[in-house]
Amino acid sequence: MFNTVKIGDKDVPMLAMASVDVYYRNIFHSDPIAAQMKETDEASAIVFFEQMGFVMAKFAELKKSSEMRKLNEDSYVDWLGQFSRGDYIAALPDVMAVYNGQQVTDSNSKKKDEEPSAK
Repeated sequence: MFNTVKIGDKDVPMLAMASVDVYYRNIFHSDPIAAQMKETDEASAIVFFEQMGFVMAKFAELKKSSEMRKLNEDSYVDWLGQFSRGDYIAALPDVMAVYNGQQVTDSNSKKKDEEPSAK
């Protein structure tokens, strides 16, 4: 799934496909599926989606496996440094939605604001 996530004032293209888990494993030396299956605290979940956001953004940008294999944790730290902590934390629900294959939208639901009609 491809989508653009707004992090602060930057629009960040992200691409989530089955292969992002493989790239994540190669970059961070950790199994993303196992990380999701075990119960983790909130801090661990934030770190996971920060890292996965990096992988999906680089995958959308580079699109070549040879370039993706060159990425490492230093690349991640450099990439993450372009955002303020608060902006990235605020964008995490959208990063999670891209990873989980859901559509990300900035619009508010009209149904949420409407009163139920009497029948």
